[in-house]
Amino acid sequence: MSDHIWETFDGLFKTVHRQGRRVEELEARITDLERRLQERAAAVSQVQQPKTQSTLSEMPAEQRAA
Repeated sequence: MSDHIWETFDGLFKTVHRQGRRVEELEARITDLERRLQERAAAVSQVQQPKTQSTLSEMPAEQRAA
């Protein structure tokens, strides 16, 4: 009976450890994806920013002042 309890405990411990590693892997993946998303957003804003500046410089002064 005692051996069965220890085997069950061992199995549960290994399962918890395995699940913990999976959670850590998922957290690392989420961090990587968030970083890539921020990099992509920064790249898009850099591309759009010069367009806005060039549009303003092409507008007549009266429209810019309004």
